[in-house]
Amino acid sequence: MDQNNLKNMLQLLIRKQQEETARQKARDSSQMKEIEKITCLLQSTLPVTQESSSIPLTKMTPQDDPAAFLKTFERVARHHHWPEETWALRLAPLLCGEAQLAYAGLADTDAESYTKVKETILRHFKTASDLYRQEFRSLKMLPGDCPRFVAQRLNDLANLWLKPVEAEKMKLFDKVVLEQFLNILPKETQEWVKMLQPEDLEAAVIYTESFTEDTESVSESTGKLASEPRMGPASSHMAGYVLPSGKVASSIGAAPPRLREQIVSPYHCENTLNTVRAGADGVQMNLLLQLKGKKKINEDHSFIPRKRCRPCENDEQFQKYYNMEEKSRIVITKMHEKLQNLFNNKKNETPFLSELNEKILNLKQKHLYEEMFIGIFGKTGTGKSSLINALLNEKTLLPTSSRKACTSCIIQVQVHENKCLLYKAEIEFISKEEWEEELKELIENCKQDHNEDSSYTEDGQEAESELAKEKIMAVYGKDGLNKSFFELANLKIPDIAKGSKVIFSKTGSELSEKINQYIRSESDDETSRSYWPLVKVVKLHVPKACGLPNQVVLVDIPGTGDSNKDRNKMWKEYISKCNSIWIVTDITRAESDRNALEILNTGLRGIAGGGECQNITYICTKTDEIGIQMGIQSGHKTQEISGHAEPDDDSKLKRETIIQRNIKVKQKINDKCNKIVKKFLFGLEDNSVRNPINVFTVSSKEFWNIKQGKNNVLTDEETELPSLKKHVKELYVNQTKKAVENYVSEVSGIISFLHVPKENAEEKADENEELYIKLNKNLTAEIANLVVFFDSVFRKLQGELTQGVESAEKQCLHIVQKLLKPGRTNLGGYHQTIKALCHNSGSFRSSKGDIIDLNNELASPIYAGVDNTLNSSFQLNQSTRRSIKAALELLQSKFQDDAIFTKKKAGQSYRLVFIKTELRRVLVLLEKKILQNKKIIYNSISQSIQDGMDPVYKEASKEKGRNFMSKIQTMFEDKIKQSKNCMFKEAMKNMLNEFTKLKDEVRETLQQKMDASMKLALAQFPEGVHFPDSTDELEEMKKLCDLLSLNIFN
Repeated sequence: MDQNNLKNMLQLLIRKQQEETARQKARDSSQMKEIEKITCLLQSTLPVTQESSSIPLTKMTPQDDPAAFLKTFERVARHHHWPEETWALRLAPLLCGEAQLAYAGLADTDAESYTKVKETILRHFKTASDLYRQEFRSLKMLPGDCPRFVAQRLNDLANLWLKPVEAEKMKLFDKVVLEQFLNILPKETQEWVKMLQPEDLEAAVIYTESFTEDTESVSESTGKLASEPRMGPASSHMAGYVLPSGKVASSIGAAPPRLREQIVSPYHCENTLNTVRAGADGVQMNLLLQLKGKKKINEDHSFIPRKRCRPCENDEQFQKYYNMEEKSRIVITKMHEKLQNLFNNKKNETPFLSELNEKILNLKQKHLYEEMFIGIFGKTGTGKSSLINALLNEKTLLPTSSRKACTSCIIQVQVHENKCLLYKAEIEFISKEEWEEELKELIENCKQDHNEDSSYTEDGQEAESELAKEKIMAVYGKDGLNKSFFELANLKIPDIAKGSKVIFSKTGSELSEKINQYIRSESDDETSRSYWPLVKVVKLHVPKACGLPNQVVLVDIPGTGDSNKDRNKMWKEYISKCNSIWIVTDITRAESDRNALEILNTGLRGIAGGGECQNITYICTKTDEIGIQMGIQSGHKTQEISGHAEPDDDSKLKRETIIQRNIKVKQKINDKCNKIVKKFLFGLEDNSVRNPINVFTVSSKEFWNIKQGKNNVLTDEETELPSLKKHVKELYVNQTKKAVENYVSEVSGIISFLHVPKENAEEKADENEELYIKLNKNLTAEIANLVVFFDSVFRKLQGELTQGVESAEKQCLHIVQKLLKPGRTNLGGYHQTIKALCHNSGSFRSSKGDIIDLNNELASPIYAGVDNTLNSSFQLNQSTRRSIKAALELLQSKFQDDAIFTKKKAGQSYRLVFIKTELRRVLVLLEKKILQNKKIIYNSISQSIQDGMDPVYKEASKEKGRNFMSKIQTMFEDKIKQSKNCMFKEAMKNMLNEFTKLKDEVRETLQQKMDASMKLALAQFPEGVHFPDSTDELEEMKKLCDLLSLNIFN
């Protein structure tokens, strides 16, 4: 806010307060004279009774207005006929705070006069108000002062000075206190906090505290931090701005969503110009952000809507749809502005207008663009991090290594929503209770049981005991291995207490250094602490420089797993919400990568069946690498590729070899994987869907060679990173197109309804009633046909489930025995894997990245029977003959193709257009509900089996010591034998029940929402209600519908 404007507003507030005080004083003076006259007349004739002398009065509070309190006291005194000479003494015990101080300062003789007591109290409050104003303006923040204490003192002084009550006064009050708090901050802190644009005092305090804490942490030596295991992650690596978001959450939990969002993501760089000066310690940043205009405090209600942040503004593919959305928003906002007089007129308050107003407001504020999650799977060392870095044009953002897993937690990366130049990391930690529960397991796994197992595994990789040691050493250092659980649990880890933290940096490499200890399981410094075992997920935001839409979220799924329940749950949640899956593998082993094939054969069940995935992409990395053997296989002589030819010829031969190899690998992967992907995504094995899998052969190394001007073999296009980016954009363009089409349709429907002619608005009620009956009858008939389709799917599922249950009952014992008695001679460390499996309720990702899920294995015979039907029925991206989507489209088509719509009367046509768009809106809503219910239906089988097996999981997780595996085997086999006749039938029953719930919800939603929409559309307008002209708006919407080929007005 401009300083002059703030000053004027403050003066206006003070002037109003003074005028009100003067008026109150005049009224009090007049009343006092009248009271004195009456008292003199009555004093001699009315004795004081015992009853009246003991009347209880409420004690004054600091919030009471002194003049009002004294006036109330006087009325009570007169009512009970108290002599005036006793009023002062009766009043004294009721005073508090400033009033009590004023009374105590009087001489004894003056204290007995009520008139003098009253004058003194009122004068004291007037003087005190001025003193409070002076103290408010003169308060300073001294070095070492607590920001929160200073802010609270300012708030108290302003309250005592201004005493705001009304809502408008409260708004100005808050801004006055915030402005004064910012003014008294130290210069560097002030610049930083102002750059973050706090919207209230609490946000400003949080930013100030965070800046102060981080500055103090840098002053501590690195050696001291390394030697104190209790210090947590506040090390020298943490230089930079760190916001403890746990404090934000606690302070803004009750705030409106918009305010919460702006406090958590406090910087709105597109509206700000601030310079934050960088110190030698690197704590503060030197950022000059582009000025686009100052933000207004009270935004007017202009008909031009505020420009919204767009996912990818500079891309022509998106610009077309963004422009259509913007034009539609302008149309609906203009129309709402025209209707304000109608909606605000109390004479027009009717349910009809209220419902219409709500619909228009919802359209004005509707958020269109949803995030598109891309899950990136791959084994350790396949180059996932390098791939993400290249896509983001950030070479060092995520750590890379070919030796060992660099990222040990889920990392979510996306572009900033606004034009902010900062890099941001949000780190979410597991709870303290969850860590302590895991710590017990880790300590137990560290103990060697020589009679059972060794820490050596067949394939030479570390066992769970080694991973347990690695975690303990990461958090507590080597000394942690020699301490008991109670000793470790008592060591404070600050980050867990906070729950989460936010880190800002000015470069990607700087942010990478700061988050290094939270995401890497491999440290170069044995003395430093690494907190990756405590992290559930890290969310990164980068500036808009890579060209990817900001709503595209890249999710790096770690190639290794562990026994933590929170991370295991988080892993499943991310899989279920991924719209697209990328399977990343090294091209040298692409054709035979066991991990990639395992994801396709087993992982896709959870990805496609129990999730939202509609697209699979196979990415072969490191395509620049080529060996001698590859040169021979490609028909070139070995010496030609090993350096005996000219450099240009050598590069040319290598390039040709790489391209030929890439083509062959793509073809082989397509041949091997297309059939699997078709079945899991679409429930089909025929050729009705062509090439459902996309294959890319990329080279991040060559991509950076080109960017940095180094020697390169491949061209930019041949690295296939531009093609991969284009593929991502195409996926999001399709999602954006659907969202804009639906929005344009809804706006068109409302504008059409508002264009109903006046003569048709007030007359022809009988015709509209008749039309409603016909439409309702037609819709009911079509809904009945839809129910018939659901029933046919139900019967088919029922038959397939019955067969699947029979197979599961026959195979379940063998499945358990196969898991507990694997076909290998060395079971080193395997008992720890089984313990982790039990601890995680039957599901576990090992340190090697292997997925072990006993619940899904037991359910696999049932899933094998129903997968095809479920996947084909719930296919929402393509309208196949057997899908629910096709059944809904058929309902829409038949309902709208009726003669009522084709031979409509001119007066009713605008109402019918609104009904058509409402049906489209309801069907879009139903698609989202169906997708969510699909997850519940699909997962109901494995979840039901997990519930049935849960008692044995809990019991087995407590077992330890000698003969552990034998005991576990016996417990599981006994449980299966006891439960198999009922457990699988219960799972079948649960799936059918969930499917029936979905059918009922679809039917009820269609019937109820469309009934309400048809009643609104065909209602007789209230008497005297006429909508403003909407001809221009209607023409604009018709043009947009034509551009999108939407059959709305035809």
